[in-house]
Amino acid sequence: MAARAARIAAWLRVADNQKNLARFVGGMTVCTMSLMSLKRVTPGHVGLIEDRQGTLRPYIYDDGQLVLAIPFWQRCINIRLIPVKKRFIKEYKSKDGRDVEVRLLCRLQPRVHWVPEIYYKFGKDYGRGFLEKEASVDIAEVVKRYSFAELVNGSEEVQDAIADEISNRIGDACNFHKIKIAKEETSIVFLDPEVGEE
Repeated sequence: MAARAARIAAWLRVADNQKNLARFVGGMTVCTMSLMSLKRVTPGHVGLIEDRQGTLRPYIYDDGQLVLAIPFWQRCINIRLIPVKKRFIKEYKSKDGRDVEVRLLCRLQPRVHWVPEIYYKFGKDYGRGFLEKEASVDIAEVVKRYSFAELVNGSEEVQDAIADEISNRIGDACNFHKIKIAKEETSIVFLDPEVGEE
């Protein structure tokens, strides 16, 4: 082992060997960094490039496109374009101070040209972020104007009218934030959280 170490040390003392080793290490580093900088956008998504400071490039990349991103400094973020079905369940206070469980099921999709703005506001999972930040406020505003009996045990017409009001408010918020919502597929149900599922 000592003889091998002595031979390696003697080999490294030769100037041409040092140059060749430096060329090899430099070439391999450049090749590795070049390969690491190539990112492919996932099919059904659009790509954004974000650096470590949170700044986005002003471009939107199509699905399947190969993108250059500086390794360790930039990353490729894939935002789903296919409509995503989101389920949102949360408890709110009614007019008489009782808890009402609201179950919302909707299908959301971003408008392509506004994807960077949507990402800045709601993050990669824009559907969940939108429902928690925007829709939650609208639901709370509507629910607090009705009593527990109207929400949970009211007639079907009353419950449908309340659900339509919430759906319209969420639709307006979606339009403002450049997100498409399938209103015909939106479902809102009011339940008593103290009663177990049957």
